[in-house]
Amino acid sequence: MTGRPDRRRPDSSFWRSVLGAGCLFALTLLVWQCSHREPAQEPDSDGQVKKIVMGYYPAWKKADFAPTKLRFEYLTHIAHAFTKPDPAGSLVVEGDFLYPELVSEAHRWGVKVLLSIGGWGNCEGFPGMAALPATRAKFIGQVLDFIAANRYDGVDIDWEFVSNSTERRDFGYFVKELSDALKAQAPPLQLSLAAPAGDYWARWINFEELAGFFDFIGFMTYDFHGPWSDHSGHNSPLYLCGGDTCGSLDDSFRYALSRGIPKDKIIVGLAFYGRSFDAPELNRPFTKSLSYDYAEVAGLLAAGWTRLWDDCAQVPIARKPDQSVIISYDDAPSIGAKCRYVLDHDAAGVMIWELTQDDDSGQPALLKVVGETFAKALQGERP
Repeated sequence: MTGRPDRRRPDSSFWRSVLGAGCLFALTLLVWQCSHREPAQEPDSDGQVKKIVMGYYPAWKKADFAPTKLRFEYLTHIAHAFTKPDPAGSLVVEGDFLYPELVSEAHRWGVKVLLSIGGWGNCEGFPGMAALPATRAKFIGQVLDFIAANRYDGVDIDWEFVSNSTERRDFGYFVKELSDALKAQAPPLQLSLAAPAGDYWARWINFEELAGFFDFIGFMTYDFHGPWSDHSGHNSPLYLCGGDTCGSLDDSFRYALSRGIPKDKIIVGLAFYGRSFDAPELNRPFTKSLSYDYAEVAGLLAAGWTRLWDDCAQVPIARKPDQSVIISYDDAPSIGAKCRYVLDHDAAGVMIWELTQDDDSGQPALLKVVGETFAKALQGERP
């Protein structure tokens, strides 16, 4: 995940007056029912394990996206993003971060809420904090106090990125000590990791030794192309295609297995956003690349942009009518394909960056696909 509002790494209402007491009462009752949906019953799993669906909720979006807009029935976890460490071992929490209503509503639905630490632009304090036993102990103590006081269910670590042998060693110490502290709580608290999608950064994480200390590890299988690239390409392809070697979800999953991570700890990333390129098609040079929420892309398609489907990569592209810009993004069919991949490969689940980007007139089109695909599998249906 990343901490900057456009998301990423370098390598992104409807009320009218009602007259009459009877109508007002009916409207009030309807509002209460719509905004306080009761949690659905768990489907009969017949011994199958429910897939993890963890969605990131950025703290800076809370003024625009209330918890009542979230469809908790499709989620198992929310990662509340972001806090950060400072080099002296203090937990840094911005003044507007706390959101007890989010935690309470999630818990009402049986959804766990993890405190997400780090994110792009928030990681400069990690090396100093992790370097010494005293600063690690101080930080872990503050994290435990904070999550106890604010009713979090665990911690999500998003260090972007561990980048040398010293940090690799210190990251290992930190993960082991944090995991031990979380598991010593009653009840035990969870620990997850947002991990790089490929070996360039992931080589500095000792997954072979550390995988067992995490409840699950989420690979950031997006941002395979963007402003840092030398050619236009897919933001989050399911498969590598056309000679492009910049990565894919399938590539990352196989990499995770090669690093000794069990399938039941691997979750893969779903992007509820896309990236534009001022180019007529893929694999072309470009000068500008921007981030678009899925809801924004849907609006462009409604306004006359063309949707094209890449049958190899299993993701779509939106193209401007004058063919001067393309946007690589995910839609319902591509998200469904990725969820079926998770089922077919016995992965643990998915993580989503990020939940508010799916707000399409109040209807979470992409999250609904995720939830319904996994629910059908639990009920023995072929999604």
